[in-house]
Amino acid sequence: MPQPRHRLAIHWFRRDLRLSDNMALWNAVENAEEVIPLYVLSHWQGTHHWTGPGRQQFLCGCLESLSKNLEMTGSRLTVRGGHAPDIIETLIRESRADAVYFNRDPDPHGRQIEDQVRQRCRQIGVAVCDYKDTVLHEPGEVLTGSGDPYRVYTPYSRTWFAQAKPSPVGRPKTIRTPEGVFSDPLPSLDHWKLSLPDGLSLPAAGERAARDRLKAALSGPLQKYAAQRNDPAADATSHLGPDLRYGTISVREVFHQAQKAADQSQTASERDSIHTFQKQLAWREFFMAIMGHFPNVLDEEFNPQWRGLDWNDPEKDDAFNRWCDGRTGFPIVDAGMQELWHTGWMHNRVRMVVASFLIKDLLIRWQEGAKW
Repeated sequence: MPQPRHRLAIHWFRRDLRLSDNMALWNAVENAEEVIPLYVLSHWQGTHHWTGPGRQQFLCGCLESLSKNLEMTGSRLTVRGGHAPDIIETLIRESRADAVYFNRDPDPHGRQIEDQVRQRCRQIGVAVCDYKDTVLHEPGEVLTGSGDPYRVYTPYSRTWFAQAKPSPVGRPKTIRTPEGVFSDPLPSLDHWKLSLPDGLSLPAAGERAARDRLKAALSGPLQKYAAQRNDPAADATSHLGPDLRYGTISVREVFHQAQKAADQSQTASERDSIHTFQKQLAWREFFMAIMGHFPNVLDEEFNPQWRGLDWNDPEKDDAFNRWCDGRTGFPIVDAGMQELWHTGWMHNRVRMVVASFLIKDLLIRWQEGAKW
């Protein structure tokens, strides 16, 4: 049996709140004598406009599930609040850890944070081991023949599908964690002084719930996905968006389980439906590639010809409030917004409709809708 490379490693959980098929965690357990599983509650979580109460409640459920799963391996989750580079450096000095493991984040803000972590670790002589995990193919892996990033989905998807897909790794059975590592309590909405809106019912969170959703989707809705995916009234989507966002299930497992289901399908229509679902995974990574290669899209229009338009001010126009509340008078828009209010989720086709209505009909920038 090979000797461990490290005495004590910190695994920094980010968008990978699971034990199964977690590339960085798997390698940390394989290569270190002991591992400290760490989650950092960033200082902006719960206060930034992209982290509302529904999203934070789902995160709390994911962390509770992760904590219980770690305890079953003999380990425990360490939770600390603050700026990740500061928290990780402090924990390194407290524990004398000699390595930090994490999975890379394709988000520009996430990349900035992990670059700061790498710099801190270099300064104090601690190894950094980071891995591809959030996506099947990172932005720099799917390029044109001349090495440029794609700007259009269809040619991107052809290259994406032509590439071999990485296989899932295992699930650690035992994780040795040192005693005496301080942890804050698991967070609740009270931590951020938030409360759920009346009538909001969220799905179950965590690794088991994510796997149950995938199993249910592959045995039912996704078999008719190609024909029904554009019908908002049909329950024909996977509902895996939050799970992929927080990494309670890996995109590798989703892709390969879908492929297995397609290979076992009895009809061409079922195989086509599941392949159509897999295309949505390619769409997800195309968006991440655009965001990675052109991070300015978070703040301005991708196409320069649309920059500088005379947008309406939402603070001076009640139309924005009616859009938020689902009171526009357009049934499909209002139904979508009410679905979001009551379930924390919206059908992907309706998302496109309500976003298009906000931008093209109300002439309000998409960033205003994102803030809400």
